[in-house]
Amino acid sequence: MDHRIAIQFTQIAWTKWARGAAAGTIRNALPRESSFRAPNDSPRGWLHRIEYSALDTPDYQHREAWIDLAGDENWRSPVKTRLDGDHLWIMPDVYLQKPARANLQSWMVRLPFGQRAIIRINTAVDGDHQRYYYEYHLTVGFAATATLDLPLFREVDERVPLY
Repeated sequence: MDHRIAIQFTQIAWTKWARGAAAGTIRNALPRESSFRAPNDSPRGWLHRIEYSALDTPDYQHREAWIDLAGDENWRSPVKTRLDGDHLWIMPDVYLQKPARANLQSWMVRLPFGQRAIIRINTAVDGDHQRYYYEYHLTVGFAATATLDLPLFREVDERVPLY
């Protein structure tokens, strides 16, 4: 069976000082998903990486990148996958410090061919003199072409209150 994987990974990062109602309103308005149009065909699929960072500035700096899953192996994928016949096992592979959640360290979704899954996660990370917060939004599609225009199979929301 010919198959491709489409991954859209959105990361939103901010500091303890960028909390509060005003900053939260801006952060909540940031898009977690955008249109997925791969630059060209790839034998394995594509990763669309989107970042909004307020770690160094109060404004959310936006960056995007397209990574060919069959190309350069010098990058780290935010998702581990395992092919199982006509299903794809999915496990997030992002840095999580607080709170500890053992359930995120195992295969979470068994995605059928021709469908997509969404996984939402957040974490707090203690730095030397600052606390950093991250929200991750992962959308994974598994079909004959690298696309996210597929029926939603499962949505997993593992976000927790962060202090």
